[in-house]
This record gives sequence, C-alpha cells and structure tokens, in this order.
Amino acid sequence: MWGWGSDNPAKSREGGDGNNTMPDGSTLHLALYKYDACGFCSRVHRAIDQLEVKVEYRDVSTDRQMRLDHRERTGRTTVPALYIDDEPMFESRDIIDWLQERFPTKA
Repeated sequence: MWGWGSDNPAKSREGGDGNNTMPDGSTLHLALYKYDACGFCSRVHRAIDQLEVKVEYRDVSTDRQMRLDHRERTGRTTVPALYIDDEPMFESRDIIDWLQERFPTKA
C-alpha cells in the first residue's frame, strides 16, 4: 500500500494525500515528518499500516526544504512528527495512541 512493499520494509514510502473522512463526515489531514532509518518512525509506520490510515509522508532526510520548514514551524528537528490538520504532535507513543483512538482496527 502507500508505495512500501511488505517484501522490502526499508524502501521509502511514497505516501498519499493524507485526507481521511471521519465517521461524523468531517475530514482530517495527516502528514508525517519522518525518515526511513528512524526506529521510532518505523513504529508509527506499522501503526499506520495496521489501521489503514491515509497519511502524507514528508521525508526530512531527502527533502531539505521539508526539514527546514519543519524546524521553522516547531523549533525542533525531531521526528516522527505527525501534523494533524497542520498542528504537530511529537513522540511515537503519543502518535500511535492518538491514531488508535481515532482509527480503530477493522475487524
């Protein structure tokens, strides 16, 4: 899915548009600032895949402008950072908990 084959977990994700329709009909845009070698980012990737959430991926290791924009907006360079409707959330565990609350697994 998302350009990341299960046969090659190190392959960079291509992402998607990040737009999710919520049960109440509202939309939620998600963008994940990440880099592929980041172990904490990998944890978030797994949760996104399991929950089938649409996320726009922004790789700070390959896109210098993306990295600069992230730092300018937050004063931080740490990843993962999930931007929820343009508001950043840090810490992989917090991001995963937030995703699991809003996107329950499909049975």
